[in-house]
Amino acid sequence: MEGVRMSKSDASSSTNVHITRCLTPQEAKAQVYSKGLTLKQWATDHGLSYRTVSEVVRGVNKGLFGEGHRAAVALGMKRG
Repeated sequence: MEGVRMSKSDASSSTNVHITRCLTPQEAKAQVYSKGLTLKQWATDHGLSYRTVSEVVRGVNKGLFGEGHRAAVALGMKRG
């Protein structure tokens, strides 16, 4: 299953399931700001254009392919 990581513990016969979810645009933006960066600085550090990153965070660019997809994956909004 995509997004579900299953691991078997040696000490127990039960299976632990860890479900990871993608970040919302607000969470992605907050994560960038919490590191003391602006979106423009973050975009430059990741080799992306500020315009594309801004559009992905605002939902204008859905991040389906190309630079928008790379931005969404790097922001944690999509799985690669």
